[in-house]
Amino acid sequence: MSEEILIALMRLFAIIAKQDDGVSSDKAEFVRSFLKLQLSEEKVEEYYQLFQEHLVDKKKKKEGAKKLTSVTDSVRILGICKRVSKSLTQQQKLIVIVRLFELINTDRKFSDQQIEIIDTASKVFKIKEEEYKSIENFVVSNQCYLQDKKNLLHIDGKTSSKENHKLSINYKNLQGSVFILRIESVNLYFIRFIGEIQVHLNGNILPSNRIYLVANGSVLRLPVGKPLYYSEIIGRFIERPDDIAISFEARNIEYKFPNGNIGLRSVNVSEREGNLVGIMGASGAGK
Repeated sequence: MSEEILIALMRLFAIIAKQDDGVSSDKAEFVRSFLKLQLSEEKVEEYYQLFQEHLVDKKKKKEGAKKLTSVTDSVRILGICKRVSKSLTQQQKLIVIVRLFELINTDRKFSDQQIEIIDTASKVFKIKEEEYKSIENFVVSNQCYLQDKKNLLHIDGKTSSKENHKLSINYKNLQGSVFILRIESVNLYFIRFIGEIQVHLNGNILPSNRIYLVANGSVLRLPVGKPLYYSEIIGRFIERPDDIAISFEARNIEYKFPNGNIGLRSVNVSEREGNLVGIMGASGAGK
């Protein structure tokens, strides 16, 4: 993200955070974690201090006074959102909404003022109401799978009785739950893990109750069962007549180099959707 957008987000984070009676340590840690994903270590402290400065209303600095949303804040919020909106893609706008919900979810203290701020941002960003509600349920609810049966993949260790079996994966003896939310309009996928075991996304441990983006090529590894690849994840959301699986078959493939050397001889490949195929060989062997 650009410097301008990060500065604007620090202001927006601060306005939301100051709705509480003081900023909780959980919210402060979330802001630091967010910055660490965006910046080098030396820059994190600089922007974190900017966030701290915006927590104080210099014009109304009264000891013991509640820092709830004022008319001035409302004007600021609208201005910040409009300024940010011009610089972000629609995918980035949706990611910002996810992060705003994450911020207020860190200490599970929700207020009407905080929700109103996020709602304002959503309207300025022109986010669909259905997707806005899906994001809110995904971040906030521990039973988000009950709210969205179309765009949420649920992975757990319990026998599933959900209507859409494609959006439910059972890993026997898995202690915990993994949820993957699809934002259909921009083809984005977010992941959230709830539990105490180690779950890895692209080699990194997923902390419980944090939201991460599932990018193209991602691999999800659980303590039990086989890895779950990006292609299989998105395949769960694709609707096909009669649930027909895609297969790939190649028979008797041969290839000769211009100098007459044989690169391939009688190669046969037959695989079904969801399997990973690797072709190995030395450089120049004909892969």
